Amino acid sequence: MGYYLFIRHGESDINVRGILSDSTENNNLTEKGIKQVKRTGEQLKSLKFDGIVSSPVRRAYETAKIISNHVNLDIIKDDRLREINLGKANGHNINEFIEELYPNSHITGKIRKELEMEGWDHLISRVESCMNDYQGKYIFVSHSDPIRAAIAHTLNMGEGDTYGITLKNASITCIDAARNKLLCIGAINLDEKIKSLFK
Repeated sequence: MGYYLFIRHGESDINVRGILSDSTENNNLTEKGIKQVKRTGEQLKSLKFDGIVSSPVRRAYETAKIISNHVNLDIIKDDRLREINLGKANGHNINEFIEELYPNSHITGKIRKELEMEGWDHLISRVESCMNDYQGKYIFVSHSDPIRAAIAHTLNMGEGDTYGITLKNASITCIDAARNKLLCIGAINLDEKIKSLFK
């Protein structure tokens, strides 16, 4: 166990267009997204980490590359941090499901099963497995749903309890896994108290 900084990828072109995608290759950071990630990276450059682990999805991996330049670490790709499997919703515009969407764009219930999307329990188990395999102080670059799953696991919350959590692009969520404690959610400016854990 250890301390984990979960960083959501920067704004991508598919975010701007409202496209749902779990595909590895068809997305890139926008200029705004690159600036967001550079700002986040600046906050981490004087801190010490045991590694940086990234989803293989392009928007996340591009984010990890920018972060790695600030912390001087090689990137480990780990499929367990990838976007939630969107099933038949992959490649579609979020507005196609507008009538079935819970607030904050979460596809739930019957429509989720019909679309053959990954189940919440499976998502939690793969993110938990990833955390368990990296002992120490790590940066995890991922996506909104896997980060919400990490939060839910830490706080023993159900999926519905996390629907109000909105994670901005390039934001930071810090988890103390040893004490099963959430230290911040979706921070844009990392608190000095949290930074001190990574000195």
